[in-house]
Amino acid sequence: MKPRIFTSPHEAFRSTTALEGGIVHVMPSDSLLNLKAPAAPLTATQRSRCERVASRLHADLSELVNLLPDHAQGGSGMSRHLGIVRNTCQRVIQAIADHEPTIETLIKMPGTKGLRLMLKAMAKEGIDHTKIEIAQAGVDQFDGLIRDYGGSHSKLSARITALDANQQPLELASLQARQALYKAAVGITGRAAESTISLYAFRQSPEDTDVLQRAIATGLIQTTVIPGGMPVVISNGSTLRWDDDLEHALKNLDDSDAQGTTPDALLQEFCSQPLPTVTSRGTQESTIRVIDPQSLDHPQTFDVVSAARSNHPFIDPQGMPIFNEIWSLANCPSKKLIFDIYIHEDMERMFRPSVDAQQWNPNLSAPGGDKWVLRYPQVPTLELLGRGIGNAATAGYSRHAQLTKVFFERIGWNPSEFFGLRCEVDFPIWRGGYCIKFAPVQRPLD
Repeated sequence: MKPRIFTSPHEAFRSTTALEGGIVHVMPSDSLLNLKAPAAPLTATQRSRCERVASRLHADLSELVNLLPDHAQGGSGMSRHLGIVRNTCQRVIQAIADHEPTIETLIKMPGTKGLRLMLKAMAKEGIDHTKIEIAQAGVDQFDGLIRDYGGSHSKLSARITALDANQQPLELASLQARQALYKAAVGITGRAAESTISLYAFRQSPEDTDVLQRAIATGLIQTTVIPGGMPVVISNGSTLRWDDDLEHALKNLDDSDAQGTTPDALLQEFCSQPLPTVTSRGTQESTIRVIDPQSLDHPQTFDVVSAARSNHPFIDPQGMPIFNEIWSLANCPSKKLIFDIYIHEDMERMFRPSVDAQQWNPNLSAPGGDKWVLRYPQVPTLELLGRGIGNAATAGYSRHAQLTKVFFERIGWNPSEFFGLRCEVDFPIWRGGYCIKFAPVQRPLD
């Protein structure tokens, strides 16, 4: 079954080698923060100079092309006739095809190296030497533009197409805006991740359908911390709005206590080796895993995946399901959020899912009707993965399908009895809360 879509600064961060004592040693690379700053738009004076050069090149090259035989006045024919690469010829033909040249004509032109090769080939064909020299002067002017305003043809093109901030249309919560926030957050926190993972599974207890069983795996993949950066925190705490007296202390997947220095809190085969020291702290109901980099003298990168399970009431005192909002907090600046929920087939028929993104409110017990004031303008996408875990794989994390399989094996639940949903976001909003909501389609029986 194919998934379907349901819509409702540090220097060197990367390649790793094992470091004695925990975590890993990071070697210089540029993959983590390889985010290009937007091109600066040209000033009015600069655009005027570009327009003059574009007009001259258009006129000079048009005249030269018209002097070629008819069969050589198209891209392919010109390439064969002059013995130069077809792409150069096609771009020249495309540029001079404009009835009136504009600054965008420079974007269509090939680079100056290609233009000079073309002029040299035309000279060999006996075309008027004076006209060749005139065109060469225009190419020299084009080269000056590139040198002064860009450094390369592609960078000049980017500046030509860039809009002034006062002209640029505002797209709220756009990918570009989220990228900028990511980069700023890395500079503030000194930490970053390639992927943030939240993987949940829910079912009613086979022994007591009034008890909701929850299992969760949370992870940070290729997580980099720089000297002086904030500690890395992973939360496996409460994600349900209702609270009561039911014993729902967090346990590791093997049901052991989830407090203190707990290697069992980790899915070790998905963590860096040797493992970083992970300390669990907090209340029984809300536990966080902390990796404190302490004093570093270089950036360090690691993978860490933590897991836990707990029990909760399924029905509140008003007879409504507690299973209503499941959250994933983008606490670490990340390039990707992978947020999966698997619900048992017996529960799947009871609820209608939707997805939302909100400014994070640390008090999840706040009335749901008040949360509209914190909602971000763009709604993410909810993907229905179907029955089982056959569609668990994602490009956001190469081992995600394996992680999902091991997760179900550890908790001892049959994945074929579950239906999956996914919210996957590029550059999730830092400190934003991503929420998959479950609206009851029928009132459960008390």
